[in-house]
Amino acid sequence: MRWGLLVFAVGCAAAAPAAEPPREPANLMDSETFATRISGLRATLARSDIAIDTDPVLETCAGDHHGPASRCMRCDVATRENTGGVDPSLIDGVALAFAAYPPAFLDAAKLEHVALCRSIRWQDGDKRPPAGVAISDQRRLMISVEYFVDGSPLYEDFTISQVVHHEVFHLFDRATSGAKSDREWATLNPRGFEYRDPAVSAATRPAGFVNTYATTNELEDRATVFEYLLGQPRRLCEIADEDPVVAAKVAAVWRRVARVVGVKLLRQHAPCVDWIGKKKERKPAKRAVRLQIAPP
Repeated sequence: MRWGLLVFAVGCAAAAPAAEPPREPANLMDSETFATRISGLRATLARSDIAIDTDPVLETCAGDHHGPASRCMRCDVATRENTGGVDPSLIDGVALAFAAYPPAFLDAAKLEHVALCRSIRWQDGDKRPPAGVAISDQRRLMISVEYFVDGSPLYEDFTISQVVHHEVFHLFDRATSGAKSDREWATLNPRGFEYRDPAVSAATRPAGFVNTYATTNELEDRATVFEYLLGQPRRLCEIADEDPVVAAKVAAVWRRVARVVGVKLLRQHAPCVDWIGKKKERKPAKRAVRLQIAPP
C-alpha cells in the first residue's frame, strides 16, 4: 500500500522547471576585447617592470595626498564582470599614457604596481571618490574608470590619461623631493593666497592656477601642472600666456623633471612651451600661443 501511494504521488508531481542560465549584466565588454585590452596594458607596464594588480579588492589607508594618513579607501579592481558601460578605449588610454614615459622616469617615480579600478571609494563615507590615488609606501597607483563610464567625464576635456599623468607625478614628486612643504613653490603663488582642502568651488579658473582643484595643496598644484603639460599642453599654453604665475609654475615643474630625466619627454608632449630659460620666464612670449596648433 505504501508503495502504491508513493508511485501515485510521484506520478502526479509537477516536473521541476529547468534552471535558467544566469543573465549577464547589460553592456558588459565581451571577453575577448577585455582580455586583449588588459593584456596590452600589462605588456606596456611590463616594459618598466611594473605589475598590474589582479586581486579583486584592494584596501589601504596609506594614500599620500588625499587627507589624513588614517583615511582608508577601497579599490574594486576592474574585471570583465564589472565593465558595464566601460568603453574599451579607456583601458587603451591608460596603456598609452604609461607608454609615453621613458623607463628612467618611472624608475625615478619608484612605481612598481598599478591597479585599474572599476571604482575607488573612501571608507569613511565621503561621496567624492578620487579618480586616482598614489601610494608611495606601496609604490602603487590606483586608477579609476568610474569617472568615464558611458563617456561622461566629471570635468570637460578631462581624460583618463590625465589621471595617469597626475598620479605618476605624485610619486615622482615624492620620490625626488621628499617633502610636502616647498618654499620655492610657495613663492610662486599670488600674495596672500592659502591652499584649502577641499578646494573652494569656483565658476572661473583661479588666477595663478590651472584649475580649481590645484588650489587644494602644493602637491595637487604641482601634479595638476604636470598633468596639463602631458595631457592638455595647448590649454596650458593658453593659460600661461595670460597668467605669469602659471607660466612660472610650468617652468618650475619643467626644470624639476628635466634635472632627473632630461627634456625629451616634455618637449615631445608640450612643444608650445618655448619660454623656459628665457629672461622673462614669468610671462611667456606670445608666439607660445601661435605654436599651440602643433600636435602635442
